Amino acid sequence: MRRIVAMAAPPVLLAWLSLAEWKIIERLLYADAASVGFVVESVRGVLAGTPVSKSWAHRVVAPLLVSLFGGANEAALERFAAGALVAANVLLFFCLRRRGVSLVGAAHGVVAFGLARFVLAYKLEYPWDGVDQLVFLTFGAWVARGGGLSRLAPLLVLGAFNHETILYVPLWYVLAGERKQRLAASGVAAAMATAIAITRAARYVGPPNLPGQVFEPPTPIVENHLHVAHNLRELFVRDWIAGRAHLSLAFFGATAAFVWLARRIETRVAAVWSLVVLGTVVAFGYVNETRHYLLLVAFWIAYAWRDRSVAVGLATERRMDSTKVTR
Repeated sequence: MRRIVAMAAPPVLLAWLSLAEWKIIERLLYADAASVGFVVESVRGVLAGTPVSKSWAHRVVAPLLVSLFGGANEAALERFAAGALVAANVLLFFCLRRRGVSLVGAAHGVVAFGLARFVLAYKLEYPWDGVDQLVFLTFGAWVARGGGLSRLAPLLVLGAFNHETILYVPLWYVLAGERKQRLAASGVAAAMATAIAITRAARYVGPPNLPGQVFEPPTPIVENHLHVAHNLRELFVRDWIAGRAHLSLAFFGATAAFVWLARRIETRVAAVWSLVVLGTVVAFGYVNETRHYLLLVAFWIAYAWRDRSVAVGLATERRMDSTKVTR
């Protein structure tokens, strides 16, 4: 009987957590009809080769998955989002268990990830953001175990046709590897960027017919739009006078935390990698669109989550080592 309960506990727990999380996320993301409509039109545009931006033309994986749930419409989008949420929770749970985290500790990790999703929920969440979370949960767990780049080939292929954020994966090995590994990772990144550019050129038909929509001029070669000046104004001026100071404080707090973690050998690569990710958000994204940070949360929970007793033990060990040094 005890064995049956032990086997049934994980799926029952994950089902309950996922359902509770989805009901809250559903209320947060699908209350604004205009925003949902824009996301649906974005999915249709990618499938038709007429996305809002040419830089989206290669992002076909998630829109194709949405279409499998009943076409490019709001109901299919919701079904896909619910499925992606459940898949992320299940994936995170088993990644943590495989890393040796206890049943309770893994459940706590799933709860923490769910809370992060509530905090970072943004009205314009695209389906490729959901796939990104699965990609970076997998990636975080993989590098935590010391996995190399070569065996990530399926993930790289999937990511190349989902979102250009997949380029963060070879970036890790450029930062972490020896000279030969850095050169190989740079070559992989260049090949993936080329594949993305070719896919964009082949699939892009033109801008969508959206009355009143103003399209930004793309940046030459990379196609993405540069938002550095806009984002700096948001972080240093507008957020503080428009009641959004918490967004700037969170961004600067995360930056400071990563700078601090970069001073420690065991977290240096992950911290520098994260700072580069934040830098690309400032350059090409919108810093107030909190959905951009979900992939970082996914990565760090899969990469660094531990049982509380283990974390306390490591902290105590570090304090003892520092005491010995000062003596």
